[in-house]
Amino acid sequence: MRLVRLILSIVAGLLVLITLLPLWETDRWWVRLWDYPRLQVAALLLICIIGLVWIGPRKGRLFWTAAGAILAALLWQATHFIAYLPPWPKQVASIENCPAGRSIELLNANVLLDNHHYGDLIALVERTQPDVVLLLEPGLDWERAIRPLHARYPYRISEPVPNSYGMILLSRLPITARLLHRIQPGVPSIRARVRLAGGEVIDLQGLHPEPPVVGDDSGERDAELIAVGREVRASGRATLVLGDLNDVAWSRTSKLFLDVSGMKDPRVGRGLYPTFNAKYPLLRWPLDHMFVTPHFRVQRIDRLGRIGSDHLPILYRVCLTEPAGKRLVPVKASGEVREDAREEVKEGREERAEENLGQ
Repeated sequence: MRLVRLILSIVAGLLVLITLLPLWETDRWWVRLWDYPRLQVAALLLICIIGLVWIGPRKGRLFWTAAGAILAALLWQATHFIAYLPPWPKQVASIENCPAGRSIELLNANVLLDNHHYGDLIALVERTQPDVVLLLEPGLDWERAIRPLHARYPYRISEPVPNSYGMILLSRLPITARLLHRIQPGVPSIRARVRLAGGEVIDLQGLHPEPPVVGDDSGERDAELIAVGREVRASGRATLVLGDLNDVAWSRTSKLFLDVSGMKDPRVGRGLYPTFNAKYPLLRWPLDHMFVTPHFRVQRIDRLGRIGSDHLPILYRVCLTEPAGKRLVPVKASGEVREDAREEVKEGREERAEENLGQ
C-alpha cells in the first residue's frame, strides 16, 4: 500500500504541475500542449484522489493538503470544458424549421495527407450531400481522387500541398473565393463568399494553422486566428469560420478569438464533439471547429464515422436568421481585448521572422 500511495502521490503531483503550467501566458510549445488533454488530466486527477482516499490514511495535514491541491486542480480543469456539456445553456440557439433558402450544411474533413481511403470520403460526401465541403491536408493525390465529386460541386478552390497543410473547398452553392497565406507562405487559408439558395451572401473562412509541436511554438497559429477574428469583427457580416484550428475550444487563444471576432461556439451546451485522435477514443479532443456570428441558429451538428484519417469528419447545418449584412456586434472589441490581440499578432510575426532567419 505504501508503494501504491507513493506512486499515486507522484502522479498526482505531476498532474497538478501540468494543470498549473498553462497559466503561464506564453507561446512555448511545451506549455501550450497541455491545453489539449484537459479531459484526460481531469480523469487522472479524479482517479488519484479516489485512490488516495481509498487506501488512506485519511488524516494529517499532509494528506489534506495533497487532497486539496488535487481537488483544486480537478475543478480548475473542469471549468475549461464543463460549458460544453448539455446541461449548460446553449451559446447559439437551435432552430428546427429554417425558412427556405436560408440554411447551409457544411462538412469539415481533415483527410490526412498519407491516407489513401479516398472512396470512404467520396461515399461520405455522396451520402450526406452537404452544400459545402472543406478538405484539410489534401495533396495532389487527393485532388485527383475526388474528381468524381466535381459534377456535384461545380464551385471549387484548392491548394493541395505536400506539407500536410493543403486545402480544398468544394461547393454546390455559388462562391467567390481566394487563397491567402496570412502568416506562413506554406500554410494556406480560404476566404470566400457563399450565395445561399435564397439569395443572401454569407462569408466563410477556411483555416488550418500549424499546431504547437516539439520545437515549434504556437505564436504563428495564434496570430492567424486573431487576424481572422479581426477581419470578422471589421466586416460585421454573417460569417462562418470552419476548419481544423489545431487548438481546443477552451484554450486562451480560442477564447480570445471569440472575443476579438464577436463570434459564438455552437457546441457550448451541446457537446464536446472531439474529432482527434480518431484512432484512440480515450485520447481524443476537439480540434475541428465551426464558429458562427450571431446571425445564425443551429439545426444540427453530427460527428461522423472514420474515413481512414486521424480526424473524424464533422457535419454542421445552420440557419441564417438575420440579414447577412446587418451588424450585430460593436465595431470594436473592448480595449483590453484589442491589446491582447495586438500582442498575440506581434508575437506570431516575431516567431515567423525568427524562423525565416534560421532557414
